[in-house]
Amino acid sequence: MLRVITVCLICLLPMWAFTQSDLFKGLAKEMTSAEREASGVGALSGEQQEFLDNWLRDRFLSTELNTATPVGDVQSMGAATLSDVEQEKAIEAEVERRVNEELAAAEELEAAKAQALTEPFDAMIVGNFSGWSGKSIFALDNGQVWRQRTGSSKYRHTRGDNKVHFKKNFIGLWTMTVLSTGRSVGVRRID
Repeated sequence: MLRVITVCLICLLPMWAFTQSDLFKGLAKEMTSAEREASGVGALSGEQQEFLDNWLRDRFLSTELNTATPVGDVQSMGAATLSDVEQEKAIEAEVERRVNEELAAAEELEAAKAQALTEPFDAMIVGNFSGWSGKSIFALDNGQVWRQRTGSSKYRHTRGDNKVHFKKNFIGLWTMTVLSTGRSVGVRRID
């Protein structure tokens, strides 16, 4: 049980450490006596508490941690902590990294969508499809929504098959063809 509580404390400390302007003073000073008792930290020997405090400082607040340092030597090391300015710079760098990562993912998704709109595809019209008559709107099973381009074309669809094929015509405009009848209409994507 003590290990579980200690692991929970270790996992929560990084979030807490970056929100604090003061440096970590040690679990004994940061926790109330009730929290120390409930977590089991109070049951640790002084040497164990000092080791845990130093480990937490080194793990989450140090500027450099030599991973080759033996465990026994960690106790004798002073905890090299980040200044407030260094912490702020580290946070800003992490935020910038995450934002750039999300932007790259969004650009990749947009590029995939743009490429998908250049190639022919098949889909199914969702709902009751009875043809087109003017500015008809077609919702597809892939989430796209298309609208008839011109109002002059009319078609009454009486069959139950709603499968359609989309492709660009010779001048680069999209056409939708009902596969069961071969009837086509000019369309443009609206969503």
